[in-house]
Amino acid sequence: MDEQSQPALAPGVRLQNDALTGDPVLVFPEGVLFLNPTALEIVDKCDGTASVARIISELADEYEAPDGDMRADVLECLAQLHQRKLLVLCKSASN
Repeated sequence: MDEQSQPALAPGVRLQNDALTGDPVLVFPEGVLFLNPTALEIVDKCDGTASVARIISELADEYEAPDGDMRADVLECLAQLHQRKLLVLCKSASN
């Protein structure tokens, strides 16, 4: 994964609220993953068109934090979700 990658939820993965708690979760064939508020904000931006660099920049702007401070957290979250096969990486039409 690099900063030009465009992450999206993998086929069969849905973002929804847990029926009992109302907490945001990723639902997939093998189970459910509860998301903390930071992970939810990252996943919300994973639409298959936004690059990792854009996600980092938008979150840095929202939290008024330097891109560098946000980069490590976003990359770690995306890497963990990708490793669990909950995210796929799309490429732009120009790639």
